[in-house]
Amino acid sequence: MHGKTAFAAIAAAVLAFAFSPASADVGSGIALERLGLLSVRGSGARPLSMGNAYTAISDDAFALLFNPAGLARMKEMELSFGLHHARRELRNDYLGTSADQTGSYTSLDHIALAYPYSRYRGGIVFGFGIFRVGSSDLESLRNGYLAEIPATSRNVLTQSGNIYQYHIGVGVDVSPSISLGASLVLWDESVDFTEEIVYEDPGSLAVYTDDVSIDMDGLSLNIGLMIELFEDAKIGLLFTSPAWISYYGEGVTNYEGTYYEGPYSGWTSDPSYGLIDEDYTLPMQLRGGVSARLAYLLLSADLSYIDYSQTKKNGQRLVDELSPDRPSVLDAAWNFYAGAELTVPNVPLRIRGGYSYMPLSLSTIEEIVFIENDQLVAYVGDAEIVRERHLFTMGAGVLIDQIFEIDAAFAFGSFERDTGYFAEERKTAEVLLSGSYRF
Repeated sequence: MHGKTAFAAIAAAVLAFAFSPASADVGSGIALERLGLLSVRGSGARPLSMGNAYTAISDDAFALLFNPAGLARMKEMELSFGLHHARRELRNDYLGTSADQTGSYTSLDHIALAYPYSRYRGGIVFGFGIFRVGSSDLESLRNGYLAEIPATSRNVLTQSGNIYQYHIGVGVDVSPSISLGASLVLWDESVDFTEEIVYEDPGSLAVYTDDVSIDMDGLSLNIGLMIELFEDAKIGLLFTSPAWISYYGEGVTNYEGTYYEGPYSGWTSDPSYGLIDEDYTLPMQLRGGVSARLAYLLLSADLSYIDYSQTKKNGQRLVDELSPDRPSVLDAAWNFYAGAELTVPNVPLRIRGGYSYMPLSLSTIEEIVFIENDQLVAYVGDAEIVRERHLFTMGAGVLIDQIFEIDAAFAFGSFERDTGYFAEERKTAEVLLSGSYRF
């Protein structure tokens, strides 16, 4: 198959692979996707239920995340908090052998505070928030069989972790119709994963096990602009600077096995310890949106662009030297978001719906890992996107005594890709609850 390669490695840990120089960047791209850094998105029940089309709305504490210029339009102090629950289904098929895995995860979604400070001829609002913008939670099972050896391999991955952003921001009115805002963004992620490779051929059974812990720290900057065209229509613009990310971690690998024949009953190697110390730069992002209110109906739409081909590792772009016709490991992505909110007349209830289109930026898949000559070999292939990533959302909000709002959102989506040898299908369902207190 075109684009199919095998990479030798000393450990199964995705960030500890000792790829050959020509293919090391492909492994880095796979690592970034697995850790969730290529799927960073928003937070909050109201934004999610509107498909995250929030750049030109941002009239609450979520302005910190979607457009800090919207902070300036807030007239009351607001405290917001939320919980997030997700269920993920993963189906893998390697050369006709299928494996299914399901996992459920619950975590803090956000906690945020916005504080308006009135001043002469305008308004200035400060804000602080902690937002869960991505997930590394993943449970994966892959089974493979190579008839020419013959041999089988079973790959089991259990991974947990969330990407949180700490936002410190300010919004200010520069005119009755124009607001500006900015927020400093601190990134934080802790990931723990265990990966087990079980390899069996006619003469032996071998097991590699890796336990890895990773800490991530990062920094970026958001700058926002909000323009009120007229009373019921707005334009929002957001510029996100490159994100400077540092990974630190450590892991331990164990290797043991059994011989089926001969004088030796088996073996156990000494544990192998490794360190991870990598720096990545994620590219800047441009995002724009419009919103319009028609009587009781609020409509919004966003469009964003991020050129992931500019992603850098230790100051160098990720380059796929094995594919001259596609030198970049990652591709640029245009994301589209749309949402609607209906305010029910004479009832403190708002009903919402939305849609997000977020195409994949990585077309390379780690198909399966075998053990050959006491070395791990990761088989990697170029994938055709069978179904791009789409997310459909819905939700509702209830306002109590004009000061407390409870919002709920439900989202579901999926994508599918295929190398010809290996097929992967992922489905997700999410429930998010938020509460906002204004005083």
